[in-house]
Amino acid sequence: MADQPAVRALVDAACAADARDYALKSNALVAEWYPKINQELYGAEHKPSYGDILLIFEPDLKVPAFASRNQIHASCSYIPVMKDDYRAMLIHELSHVVQAYPPAPSGTGWIVEGIADYVRHKYFEKDIKVTLRMNEDGRLYGYGETEPYFHSIQDNRIDLTVNGYQQSYTVASSFLFWLESKKNPKIVQELNLAFSQGTYSPELFRQICGKPLDELWAEFVAASKA
Repeated sequence: MADQPAVRALVDAACAADARDYALKSNALVAEWYPKINQELYGAEHKPSYGDILLIFEPDLKVPAFASRNQIHASCSYIPVMKDDYRAMLIHELSHVVQAYPPAPSGTGWIVEGIADYVRHKYFEKDIKVTLRMNEDGRLYGYGETEPYFHSIQDNRIDLTVNGYQQSYTVASSFLFWLESKKNPKIVQELNLAFSQGTYSPELFRQICGKPLDELWAEFVAASKA
C-alpha cells in the first residue's frame, strides 16, 4: 500500500454510556479498515476522501446504522441484540464513507449497497459465495442446505428470478462476486470508479462483462438453481 496519512477515528458515545465497550473496539476497527477498504475499491495510490471518521453511538436511532459523509451513526440499543458481529455492520457503513459518491442515478442504489456488502463479506467476514440458493419459486436461501440466510426475502416470498439484484445487500454482493469470479475480475473496481466519477450507465455491464445486466442476472440465477 502506498504511504497514506493515518486516519483518525473519533468516537462519540457520550449520550450512550452502555456503548463504551463497543466504542473502544470500534475506534481501532475504523482506523485499520478505512485505508484497507480505500485500497480495495480505489487502488493503492488513491488518497482517502477524509482524514477523520466520526463514529457516533446513539440510543434512539431508528435504524441499526447509517453513514453520511465522514460520519457513521450506530444504534447502541440494536448492537447488543444483533445475531451477527456488529463490527461487520460497521465495515459496511465504513465502505459507504470510502465510496464518497456524488448522488447516484435513480434505481442504482442496489449497486452502492451491493459494493458495501461485497466489502463486508469478502474482506471482513470472508464468507461470500458465487451462488445463492433458490427454490423453484425464486425464494432465496443461504449457503447452507436448509437455513434461510436472508430471512426477510424468504419470509416475504419475493421472487428473485427477474431483477432480483434490486434486493441489494447480500443478494447484490453475491452477484457482484459471481461477476468478478466468472466474467471480469475488475467489475467492482470499475463500477466503483464509474459511480465516483458520475459516469455510470447500465451499458457498463455489457462493456466489461460481455452481456447486458439482465442477461447476466439470468445466468447468475440459473447457476444458483443448479
